[in-house]
Amino acid sequence: MNSLRKIALVTGAGQSIGRGIAIRLAKEGADIVLVDNDATLLRHTAEEITTVGRRVSVFLSDLTRQEQFREAVDHAEKTFGSLDIMVNNPGFERECLNADISYDEVARLINHSVQSTHWGIQAAADKFRQRCQKGTIINVSSSAGHKNPTLIDILTASKMAVRVLTQAASKDLAPAGIVVTLQCFGSIIPTARYVS
Repeated sequence: MNSLRKIALVTGAGQSIGRGIAIRLAKEGADIVLVDNDATLLRHTAEEITTVGRRVSVFLSDLTRQEQFREAVDHAEKTFGSLDIMVNNPGFERECLNADISYDEVARLINHSVQSTHWGIQAAADKFRQRCQKGTIINVSSSAGHKNPTLIDILTASKMAVRVLTQAASKDLAPAGIVVTLQCFGSIIPTARYVS
């Protein structure tokens, strides 16, 4: 199709959902900024985007601090001249079962889902408003817990919080022409996790 002609920043773009989103946006005609903390995985994603004829840039970061989101957004603007689409895709693994979960693990899961999504919305929205432009923010969550509340655990609760955060941001930012939307996926487990 190749008609999008936008600049998109995708977090967690090294593998799985983030990688798939980045490649699809490139096939639709977007130039892509890939963000992840694994340089090797990012390189593979970047190579695939290059083969579809789109420009790509890599920004290596684990996005655990607010300023890293602003740095990533600034990198997109400096590299490609603008930013049109922000994809917040926080990816991480649960380290233990719910019954054994520690305070630190609860904080990590909540912070990584909710806090990272908030910082991503904030960084992109600030850039869109600064440039007096419309923009799109896509938050990635999970469909877990939507239909079967017995499956809800800390990880799922954090993903449901992202859903509510997205609804609030959508209402807040609509007057500025900024669309905030949510994409929920089922369980997608990278094959590499099972290969030793």
